[in-house]
Parts: sequence; C-alpha cells; structure tokens
Amino acid sequence: MSTLAKGNARFGDGEDRPWVPPLSSDEAAAFVSDDRTICVVAIHMETNHMAGFAYGGVLYRRHTKLRHLCVYEIGIDLDHRNQGVGKVLLDGIGAEARQIGIDQGFAFTSASDRETRAIYDSAGGQHSSDSEILYGFSF
Repeated sequence: MSTLAKGNARFGDGEDRPWVPPLSSDEAAAFVSDDRTICVVAIHMETNHMAGFAYGGVLYRRHTKLRHLCVYEIGIDLDHRNQGVGKVLLDGIGAEARQIGIDQGFAFTSASDRETRAIYDSAGGQHSSDSEILYGFSF
C-alpha cells in the first residue's frame, strides 16, 4: 500500500500532486484485511513497475441479500495509459468479485472524464446518460 501512496501523482490526471505519506503498518494491515475490500494491482513484468490498480468495496443491500461491488477507484500509471491496463484491472476485479459470489457492480464518474469512461466502456460497462455517469457491470 505504501507504493500507492508514494506514486499517487502518477495515477491521477497527469498534474503534479503533493506526495501523500504511505500508510503506517497498522493502517495497511487494516486496509488489506477487510473482507469487504478488493484491490487488484497490475505490475509491468519487465520493469517490476506498478502499471495500475483498481480498488473496490463490497456493498450489502438492505432490502435483499444481494451484494454489489462498487469500483471506488482505478488508476493507471502515466507510462502505461492507452495500453489496455484498465480493462485488465477491471477484468481482474470482476474475477475477484465472482470468486466471492458477486455478479453485479457499479462505478461513478463524471461525464467529462473521458479517460475513465473509456476504461469502463472497454470493460463492457453500461452507463446512464446523466452528468454523473453510473456504470453497471455484470461479472
């Protein structure tokens, strides 16, 4: 997890961002031990460099016994954009969701965020037509 914090500026919109301190050992342990959290990381094997990550949370519906996966954040390193990494990450997070019995998920993004919309579109997400875009997925 500390790698994500140290490299946070490389996963955003390309603008310089302040460095974020890495999680403490206790914080990282709590983050990764939460059974309602799914995090998938893509590593560029030739360089052993993190190419991207996807982070999601399992949400329980109060009206039914259904669980959904909310894709909370996806980040692609600046050097690995437009190479299919986002689709690989969404395929991976979907596989993890299926493994624990979840077959539906969603993500929000703004209509103006073309890069994130392209990633969600490439993974087969179906979206609404509002200014806040809701993507629904079948895993």
